[in-house]
Amino acid sequence: MKAIIATLVFSCSISWSSLATAETVKLQVAGGEIAAPSSQGDRIWLNLMSDSSRDLSEFTVRHVGKDIDVLINKNVVVSPHINDPFLFSGQPLHIAIPASATGVESMEAIEKLVSGKLILEVRSHDSQ
Repeated sequence: MKAIIATLVFSCSISWSSLATAETVKLQVAGGEIAAPSSQGDRIWLNLMSDSSRDLSEFTVRHVGKDIDVLINKNVVVSPHINDPFLFSGQPLHIAIPASATGVESMEAIEKLVSGKLILEVRSHDSQ
């Protein structure tokens, strides 16, 4: 009976340890601009604070080959697949804004983000 209980406890601890948790990184925006609509849709260009630029680069290194979420005001605006790590070194970050994010509330959040008054977040997916 003790052997059965020990086996069950051991099995449960392995199952729990294999569960992945999502990683979220908050990024401080130094400034940016909302680009005019193009054939690819609306876009924003963001300049991140140097610490946030480094944090984003390190985040993408850890998540190459995976999908991530980009959140503005806690709402997912795009979920790109990371093929290669982003190594910014001060270069602007380009984010496509999907048509579903062009409502008044979303545009106000985007304007706050571009002015540096709102935090940009990136989040890994749990199941990867």
